[in-house]
Amino acid sequence: MNSLKNPEPPGDMSPPRGSQTMRKAINLASFAAIVAILFFWQIRVSRQISWTALASFVVFVLICLAYGRGFLAATAKLVKNRAGLSFQFLSGFFVANTLLFFASLVSPFGMPTNLSILALGALGMAAFGARLKPDLDDFDASLPSLLCILVSGLAATLWSTDSQTQPVLQGQTFVYQTWQDFFFHVREISAFANAKGAGTLYHFRMSDAPALLYHFASYLSASAISFATNTPAVQIYSSFQLPFGIFLTGIAAFSLIASIWGSWPALAATAAVVLLPDAYQQGFANKYLSYTFMSQVNLGSLYGIACAALAWIFMLEGSRRGKIMAVLVGYVFLAICLFYKAHLFVANSFLILIYPCIFFPGVRRRWRFAIGLALTGIYVGAITYSQTLDRVPILRMDGSGIGSYIVQQLGNFDEGHLKAYFTQVFKLEHHSKPIDALNAVALLLISTFGLWFPAALLVLVAARKKMDSAILAFPFFVTANYLVMSIGLAMDTRGIGTPDELLSRPLVWAYFVIAAWTGGAIYHLAIGNRPPKGLPAQTGLFALLCLAMTSPFVFSKGLQTLPTWKEKAKYEQFNSVPVCLVKAAVFIRDNSAPFDIFQDSENDPRFVVTALTERQVFAGDSIYAKPEKKVKERLDGLTDFRNMQDVDEVQRYAKVHHIAWYLLYPETQVAWPSAFLETASFNCDGYRVFHFAN
Repeated sequence: MNSLKNPEPPGDMSPPRGSQTMRKAINLASFAAIVAILFFWQIRVSRQISWTALASFVVFVLICLAYGRGFLAATAKLVKNRAGLSFQFLSGFFVANTLLFFASLVSPFGMPTNLSILALGALGMAAFGARLKPDLDDFDASLPSLLCILVSGLAATLWSTDSQTQPVLQGQTFVYQTWQDFFFHVREISAFANAKGAGTLYHFRMSDAPALLYHFASYLSASAISFATNTPAVQIYSSFQLPFGIFLTGIAAFSLIASIWGSWPALAATAAVVLLPDAYQQGFANKYLSYTFMSQVNLGSLYGIACAALAWIFMLEGSRRGKIMAVLVGYVFLAICLFYKAHLFVANSFLILIYPCIFFPGVRRRWRFAIGLALTGIYVGAITYSQTLDRVPILRMDGSGIGSYIVQQLGNFDEGHLKAYFTQVFKLEHHSKPIDALNAVALLLISTFGLWFPAALLVLVAARKKMDSAILAFPFFVTANYLVMSIGLAMDTRGIGTPDELLSRPLVWAYFVIAAWTGGAIYHLAIGNRPPKGLPAQTGLFALLCLAMTSPFVFSKGLQTLPTWKEKAKYEQFNSVPVCLVKAAVFIRDNSAPFDIFQDSENDPRFVVTALTERQVFAGDSIYAKPEKKVKERLDGLTDFRNMQDVDEVQRYAKVHHIAWYLLYPETQVAWPSAFLETASFNCDGYRVFHFAN
């Protein structure tokens, strides 16, 4: 029974020489598989073979593995690597990418120097890992790790089908088959690719204003690839940023569950997360609460999930084994998660803070209570202080947000029985607050987890005497934390994001944990940490895996649309761009310097021009929020600019405000002299580009 609760590898983990050779061969195949997956995405999107891109991917993977090896060597006494090369790559990516993020903020030298320093550091990490501890992983994990990489890569490829398809030409417009945030992500990729310190990163709606940096670290590797391969950022989003995030969640699920039950149950966890249908795809009718939809349209969530998984690997190990240093490393990774997805940092912060108080072995009850009380006080104090900062959303646990949030969710349901039932319960009937709360819990559980939650409950019953309490409680604590946030938090009225972000965004982490834990636990209880024995079992499991792979084929089409929002039901409704506007933007990009400032006559409210030009806008409007005071003043000044009738006055305004390029739309009325309008550097069906020398 203890072996089931606390699975430990045998004392002598040195594999026979033949096994060592086999492991090296499999690890080499794993390295080649990651490179091949990245290279395939590049070819699929660009429709051409770039040997520069191939070389860049080889170096990128080597850097991640080198930093991963150094990290595993440094933490070998804290956590045993039972996920093989997958865990090495995952941890190495977050170490290297986070270092590159901070370098982009503090280094004035730019991406070439930052990458060179990172590469030199990788050589040091590789040497450190090799000298300190040559065998850093479980040799039995090599094959499952390779399979995890292949499954994750295939799933990421299939789920990214829409975005990796070339923009669809419909008449005189291009339709980009992604969510509307696509253009914002593209702009951030190019901004970090050209950055030379934080002073060169500007507010995406206004030049010369500092950028609002919070969870932007996920863009750095994409920016590095864009810079190294000279690939437009619009292609890097589709060929790297999105699919690589999905890929990371697969190996994160593998690494998390392998640390608990071993690599074979972890492979089942990977399939559960990246292949099997989520609640909406199972038929539970609320796409707004769909894991696959929400994680893709909020791209940083994919990277935040993977980073949070690393934090919990160390937290669970430390809490079970009584390793305080492992707990501290878990806290460090959660702090790093703040730079990848702030919502997931908030969603995990209190739970991970007090988890050791509940499960750390050998601590007397009164000390658990005292430490937990002290940590809770520190947490409340930190939250209270954060509310004095303008750029932090409202964090008030008063339950005031749930009413409008539930009404919103009723509108997000597809027509059918669930919508009819919950509309009846919440709008047509009158119940006490406890009953309404129970119905709200039911709505969220059904719409977020679908069949995964009852499956998790069945596993709980079956395994309640066979698992450590820290492991058994983990997914249910995460679920409870998600429900408390969704039901208890107030809506954000500060305009930091959409009002419901902290109520809804944590669903992706909760779903990830439930699916990974349940899938891994079922395999662990049924088979153990080994492949299935016998041809019938192996054939049946392979058939199930093939069946699971049909899910992306069925559900990937139109994935980033939201049918219950009439204006978001089809890509062409919200992500169409006139062909000549695209050509004008590309003209500016190809003929301008990286830090040139542009302005377009319609103020670029969807960030289309700033994304496609890869240049900073002087002042931009936004479909997401009203302009702040300074932006509004600039936009008013641009109205006066369009009404100027003297050419010298027009040129003087552009010079004073450092506007190098101006894109005039055919529908925009300007008072400029007709002779001056004929001097445009570019003209396509009324879209004119003017170059102002500065």
